[in-house]
Amino acid sequence: MNNETIQFLLTTVMEIGTLVCAYLGLRLFKKNQWLRLALIVVPLLANGILYLIYRTTPFFYLGVILLLCIPFVWPRKSA
Repeated sequence: MNNETIQFLLTTVMEIGTLVCAYLGLRLFKKNQWLRLALIVVPLLANGILYLIYRTTPFFYLGVILLLCIPFVWPRKSA
């Protein structure tokens, strides 16, 4: 496989993974706050690393989507 094919596959996998993890982190696992935060942060770090490697905007924008999700899953003392 050449570099463009690998990049296309990684982009597709990260797009689907970001959407699934954002949904699961925001909607499911209401009791375990740290699991919800991990569901957002792990793909965020993966998108950041892939953006540094390939320098393409899809990974950057997927990271922005996950950054916007973090305030909604951040653990609070009152919860």
